Amino acid sequence: MTTHTTLLGLLLKGGWLMLPLAALSLISIYIIVERLLTYRKYLSLSSSFLEELEVALNSGDLSTVKQICSEQDNIIEKVINKGIEQRQVANIALILESESGRMVAFLEEKLAFLATISGSAPMIGFLGTVTGMIQTFIAISQEKNQLSSQLFSSGIYEAMVTTVGGLIVGIIAYLGYNYCTAQVSKTTARLNYLVNLFLAKVK
Repeated sequence: MTTHTTLLGLLLKGGWLMLPLAALSLISIYIIVERLLTYRKYLSLSSSFLEELEVALNSGDLSTVKQICSEQDNIIEKVINKGIEQRQVANIALILESESGRMVAFLEEKLAFLATISGSAPMIGFLGTVTGMIQTFIAISQEKNQLSSQLFSSGIYEAMVTTVGGLIVGIIAYLGYNYCTAQVSKTTARLNYLVNLFLAKVK
């Protein structure tokens, strides 16, 4: 007689360690989706916007810079507008550096937690491997008669399922973290370049 194991049934065989793995998977997915939506809103940097802004900054045309930024709602626009508002202040460079740091920190929000999940989830899976094998060996040591596959199958299931679960959660978090940090790094480089251009040409 053939038995069919559902996905839920297979996951339940992973034991109690599947609970923290399930929680970490939901948290990582939430962080990735939330960050992607945030980047979609504030990192929508078209090539035409960047080119027009660079030309206006190079020419020192403040009115054009204002017009270009007024049509945008992104991180670079917010920092440049801050520079326009505070351009007469003596320590404008420090103000722009502080504003840029605040924007970058906003972009990096929650990413440290995502990196932690990418490292901790596989470790939890490995812990499940160890506990599952311990359970298997205990069952074998307590059996005095002929061994059967059913005797230690639960321990092996726990070992394998938690390992796979931990790796899947870790890989998802790792890929999401690397993608997000790449977006932040690219935007930070563009932001620093345009801020320095603003300080050199428009101030």
